[in-house]
Amino acid sequence: MINLELNYVIECSDVNKIKNSWKLYKKSWGHSLHRICSRICSFPPSLAYFFVKNFSKKGDVCLDVFSGKGTFPLEAMLNERIAIGNDIAPDAFILTNAKLNPPDVDKYIEYLDELKGKMGFLSTTKGVNKNIRIFFGTKTLKQILEIRELLMDDESQFGIFSKALMCGILHGKSSISLSLPCSHSYSMAPSYVRKYAKKHGLKKPRRDVIECLKIKAKTVLKDPIPPRFNSKAFNYDSRNLPLKEESVDLIVTSPPYFDVQTYAYDNWLRLWFLGYDYREVRKNIVQTGSEKLYKEFMSESLVEMYRVLKKNRRCFIIVGDVKKKYANYEKIINTAEFLSKPAQKAGFKVERIIRDSIPQCNKVLNSSLNTEGITTERILCLRK
Repeated sequence: MINLELNYVIECSDVNKIKNSWKLYKKSWGHSLHRICSRICSFPPSLAYFFVKNFSKKGDVCLDVFSGKGTFPLEAMLNERIAIGNDIAPDAFILTNAKLNPPDVDKYIEYLDELKGKMGFLSTTKGVNKNIRIFFGTKTLKQILEIRELLMDDESQFGIFSKALMCGILHGKSSISLSLPCSHSYSMAPSYVRKYAKKHGLKKPRRDVIECLKIKAKTVLKDPIPPRFNSKAFNYDSRNLPLKEESVDLIVTSPPYFDVQTYAYDNWLRLWFLGYDYREVRKNIVQTGSEKLYKEFMSESLVEMYRVLKKNRRCFIIVGDVKKKYANYEKIINTAEFLSKPAQKAGFKVERIIRDSIPQCNKVLNSSLNTEGITTERILCLRK
């Protein structure tokens, strides 16, 4: 078993020596920036740290093609690599961008004070979609709407960081969450939240949104801010990356989980805040139960990963086994094995597939909570 404690590194150039890491993972592990926002289908910082430390060196370019909330790019940057995170989902791009370009906490608090001084221009929340109103008290919603309008076109460092923090507190159960008590990892269905809140007598909290942002900022900016090392976040399709051929030293990524996650809908409330309709976002995200379509998408993505990766360097694909139901039967699809053939066709050598069982408490559930989740994660180890 490999120890993944913060200051402990196993020199492991041989992928056959990699062992399971979930049991050693602690939720509080890692830099405070990792806790900007919880997002479903994210791997732990300790796993990202392991790959960064053992399969790259300082100054190397480390890429995550489906960066999600930016866990791997942040770990790469923290360890003095050039981090590149890419994700076509707008909320994921914002989170990755914020982590790779964090502000000084004192200057950011000053920015929030200036932002507060611009608020107070809305007199009513009438006309807001009823599904939005289910989650928030009237006064809190008014502040959210004002901040949303003020940040909408703000692409500055502070603006992007504010959007990321808002994604982190927009819904959840903590004392700074702005919504009715609900999941912090994904945006729940309005009808379910309405019924649950009524049944359990839940009250919409009354929050000072700027003060909640200040508390969140001080929490996630608690640890020293790392140097950026020319790190970048992109919002591109994984099949067409804005990178030169053979410019990347290491790829670690977790692509869309085949036939499990409804990525756009799972983040519909955050996307609304960022100015997007989840139905439009869904058109750009591969979310399919078709084995043929999924294979085609991943084949093209693997070709692009092969193109940008340097020779003799590694690519690790983290995916979960998926239970697929048909009319008269069901089967478990080993996604890593499923992707091994298109990976070889792209030019990669498949070195190993690592099996990693997930404890019950860490299972991934979809937004409707009608699945037993991903019971087994596997890591497809590839080499160019």
